[in-house]
Amino acid sequence: MARYDVMKETYTEIRVLEKPALFSGLRLNWNTVPEGMYLYEVRHDDYGKGDPVQIGKGVLVNFWGSILTCEPLDLEEDGRLDIDPEQDWDYLEGKNCSIREFMEKYSGSIQSGV
Repeated sequence: MARYDVMKETYTEIRVLEKPALFSGLRLNWNTVPEGMYLYEVRHDDYGKGDPVQIGKGVLVNFWGSILTCEPLDLEEDGRLDIDPEQDWDYLEGKNCSIREFMEKYSGSIQSGV
């Protein structure tokens, strides 16, 4: 399964659980995540509506995409968190950016850990 370098992609800016995040429909390479960023994978619903319903450290079935945040999310003990797509997930229209732009905006600096 192909995984992509997080630094080479363009993302859609979103809000997840009221926190700023970046979304990509790709599986991203964990080894390319810069220090100070957190990578999660998102699972969509079982009914084919395409609603994001769960965030976790890894998703095998019903993969919806990947998100990057500047602060860790509070996952359950099993490494997953169920979300309500109506309340916990919001696409910010017209907000596409690189990971560098996002980090400068929300964390104030870029710390190269890769």
